[in-house]
Amino acid sequence: MRNKLFFVFSALLCLGLAGWAYRTHAAQKLAYTFYLETAPADPRALLSGDYMQLRYAFEWEARQKDAVLCAVQKTGADGAVTQGVLTLNAAGDECVRIAYKNGRHRVPHQFYFQEGAGKKYEAARYAAVRKIGKDRLSVVGLADENLRLIK
Repeated sequence: MRNKLFFVFSALLCLGLAGWAYRTHAAQKLAYTFYLETAPADPRALLSGDYMQLRYAFEWEARQKDAVLCAVQKTGADGAVTQGVLTLNAAGDECVRIAYKNGRHRVPHQFYFQEGAGKKYEAARYAAVRKIGKDRLSVVGLADENLRLIK
């Protein structure tokens, strides 16, 4: 009886985790892509491999308090929605409240990439982010000054 109970509990736990992962993945796929302006930071760690440590331009202006970032979404004649750059305290259709806790803003600060591919990301000026959940952002890539994703 104890083994059956353990099996049922383990199966429910696995199903719950799989459902949470699927829901997060689906939310990220359906979300619009916005851009956050980045500031220079150290791009490498010896233990973690190659990654870019991201800092954002709005963090200097917000200075140790919660920030509200907004972007204006425009619909073209063909029905396509264009995304914009998230800007601190701007009037816009889509806004995200970024909390300030434990000495930093609650946004992703690391972007990992393949070992040895660091040179192509040196031109990155924006982080391409998607809104998942109410006030959570996920970094999906880095973009150059023309908002083209670096691949």
